[in-house]
Amino acid sequence: MQNSQELLQNTLQPTIQKDNSLSIYRGELSTMTVINEMKRLKYAFPQLPQGFYDILSDRIKANGFSDDRLKDAINNIIDNCIYPVPSIANIISFDKRVKLYTYTEILDLVNQFGASVWNSYKAIETGSKRRLYASIAEIEKFNLKVLQK
Repeated sequence: MQNSQELLQNTLQPTIQKDNSLSIYRGELSTMTVINEMKRLKYAFPQLPQGFYDILSDRIKANGFSDDRLKDAINNIIDNCIYPVPSIANIISFDKRVKLYTYTEILDLVNQFGASVWNSYKAIETGSKRRLYASIAEIEKFNLKVLQK
């Protein structure tokens, strides 16, 4: 127990997708957040069967959700579900990602838009062996860690 909440998922190292994007979500998934968000989902969609929540809980843990990502995913489905009921995939697929650029892609942008492009990007810590860059605006907005030289 930590802060009187059982942690279901510890902080995960964010993974870089094939399209060179990185999830903005980091952190832990607590039992209390899962309970509260399942309750909100049940109020919004009372026709969902009980088994839906059991499978959804399992899938959010398996997909490395954090408290913030789960809250945002449930808010998104409540705000945007156009069908009578959401699917598990509608919730699991929710993510906010930052586009990352390789050195070569930054050079292409420099060739296209000029040398001032270098002032708009910085290398960030990703856990990857490759040096990847993000825009300074997204680094500041999502509190990404800049790679120290």
